[in-house]
Amino acid sequence: MNARTINISSLVILLALLSLICEGFLYYFLPSPIWSIVFAVLVSLALSHFFLESSFSYSYNVLHAAFMTIGAFIYAVIVYCIQPNPWLHYSFYLVLLVLVNWLTPFLYCSIRDLYDTTPHFEGYRRFFIQMSIVLLVFYILALIKQYYITPIVPPYKEPAFGAQNFVPFMATGNYLESALRNGSDLFPLICYLAEAVCLYIPFGYYICAYFLKWNYIFRLFLYLAFPAAMEISQAVSGLGRGQIDDYTLALLGILIGTLLFHAMNGIFRSFAGRSILSPRNQINLNNFIDSNFPQQ
Repeated sequence: MNARTINISSLVILLALLSLICEGFLYYFLPSPIWSIVFAVLVSLALSHFFLESSFSYSYNVLHAAFMTIGAFIYAVIVYCIQPNPWLHYSFYLVLLVLVNWLTPFLYCSIRDLYDTTPHFEGYRRFFIQMSIVLLVFYILALIKQYYITPIVPPYKEPAFGAQNFVPFMATGNYLESALRNGSDLFPLICYLAEAVCLYIPFGYYICAYFLKWNYIFRLFLYLAFPAAMEISQAVSGLGRGQIDDYTLALLGILIGTLLFHAMNGIFRSFAGRSILSPRNQINLNNFIDSNFPQQ
């Protein structure tokens, strides 16, 4: 590791630390936490651009994203653990803060690589894999929390054992009908549906990304078996409650994640002539063969 690498790495950590302090300051002092999210997105974009242009490599953006995501996660955990607190309130915006600190560098570098035909920058494939590992760590923690610590539950009591345990959205539909009839607030139901779906979007995205060349039956097995195993573990352990609605919503999240990967991969194929995880040397060799030895 040369002196330039050490200097850039130190600069990445220093700027990330300053950004985290500012995010925490804005979250605490401003009346609306949305401004901390806006600040995080703008600063993350600026830093991602700066690190990429100064190093011609995606590797420092991995360090930047990992440090920012870990820092935001630690801040969110501390705020969660000190509740109730009259000065610092835990909200969903803290979860969103963790997400945008990872997602912004990922999307920015993906867009830059999409239009980088030279190639001017190096290491996107490694960047994609390393960012996947960073997300995987937090995704496992999120699954543990949402299934066994503070389980995702619908805003209605668990129905008695019967048809509602086997017919998707029967219990949810009955609650929705009752809420509309009585004029009840639907926000808790919307939050439940959104959380249950979004929790499995990363699973569908990355299973499709890393097992795309595997047999489709195997991927379908993973899509169906993993959320089923999670729901069964909840029911058996008694730490949550396994429901057919949760399983159906998980499959919907997996479908959305799969569609997102295919959309992103299709954009790469259309504009860059390659898939997301194709090595650069393979693309350059194919371009050389096509340009020098055209097919008759």
